[in-house]
Amino acid sequence: MTGEHKKLVESGYDRVAERYLATKDADDPLAIPALEEMARGLPSGATVLDLGCGAGVPATRWLAERGFAVTGVDISGKQLDLARKLVPDATFLKSDMTELAFDQNAFDAVVAFHSIIHVPREEHQALLGKIQDWLRPGGLFLATLAMADYEGEDADWEGWGAAMRWSHHDAGTNKKMLREAGFHVLCAEPRTGGGTGGAEETWLWVLASKGS
Repeated sequence: MTGEHKKLVESGYDRVAERYLATKDADDPLAIPALEEMARGLPSGATVLDLGCGAGVPATRWLAERGFAVTGVDISGKQLDLARKLVPDATFLKSDMTELAFDQNAFDAVVAFHSIIHVPREEHQALLGKIQDWLRPGGLFLATLAMADYEGEDADWEGWGAAMRWSHHDAGTNKKMLREAGFHVLCAEPRTGGGTGGAEETWLWVLASKGS
């Protein structure tokens, strides 16, 4: 099922790439303050990995505009086509994030906004371990994770004519997995804002660090 799950996520985002981009706010009132908080803990020109970068808005573009060396990764080729146009100064890779192989201590920070929730949840713990390994000592991980345990799909996501699948744990399990992966959790709190379809959604906003 894992392969089918990921193909559905890839094809879904390929089909809705432009519509999904239209829902993104470059001045997102939750994402921008979170990015600012993370950026205060980074050196000038820091290397940042954006997992599930989509079309690059808001995170990849915001980071690149501030002089960070950003690598964006997404499973959707159509999303990346948009990202390369919108954020020409960033580097982009098409990949399933669980299959990435970066060197240890390769990045000063890793960002994952609304992306890990699409990865099969049985792979989350191993993925968090890889992220922790990619970070330099003291490196930061900024992510939105889920508040509730859920696994399932929507055959017509937002009425856009494409299927989408989600797979995630509840907030308590997410925090436990972060600690088990070796992270020091600096902040993990529910924050509510506008979702893809316009309705308010609550996510667990996490800022964690790798020990020195």
